[in-house]
Amino acid sequence: MKRLTLAALALFAFIGAANAQQTNLGPFTTTATAGAAATLAALPSNPTRRAATICNGHATQTVTFTTGTVTPVSLTVGQVLPAGNVVASCFTIGSPAGPQGIAGAQINVIASGAATPVTFFEYP
Repeated sequence: MKRLTLAALALFAFIGAANAQQTNLGPFTTTATAGAAATLAALPSNPTRRAATICNGHATQTVTFTTGTVTPVSLTVGQVLPAGNVVASCFTIGSPAGPQGIAGAQINVIASGAATPVTFFEYP
């Protein structure tokens, strides 16, 4: 019995605490209301952002977005997100599993009309 106890103690001496695993945080959700005038930094810059998904939540109005310091102009300058809550109403920059900072620039928006909901999913 003593041998078994000593063997068990020896085994536990080599077993340490489990290594911590990095927590992959889910996306943070931010909403903004876009209008006919450009909203700069609707989603502020974040140097650790891996990805960002921008979604147009309006049934009939389009949303145009740009990144960085480029001012969006509705349907002219930037990426246009169609209305109607279809798959094409969202656009993703970067990858949630990608390197940090790849989608860190600020995101600017403008809509083809007033009171257009825009949802951002931000992956840190």
